[in-house]
Amino acid sequence: MLKSWEVISTNRDSSYRIFQLRIDRARSPRTNKIHEFYILESPSWINIIPLTTDDKVVMIRQYRHGIGDFTLEIPGGLVEPGDSPASAAERELREETGYGGG
Repeated sequence: MLKSWEVISTNRDSSYRIFQLRIDRARSPRTNKIHEFYILESPSWINIIPLTTDDKVVMIRQYRHGIGDFTLEIPGGLVEPGDSPASAAERELREETGYGGG
């Protein structure tokens, strides 16, 4: 029978714009050893797969600092406080591609 890990302590690190780092110390139910786990907590996020009237996927090219290069992606972003996922999707689509939803 599987047993859950017991969380011994939780420490929240600094909050960053799109995520917060949480460090949990937890005890293994199998070995009884304590390990640290690093958890990135984030607000809800949406992605959109926009199709043109001729069924082509609209994508964006963005520079990503983590890899130091450009990536080809579907549009997406954070669901801001007070937004619904649908309104956030429409906003991100408009901001990132100039297209409107339909």
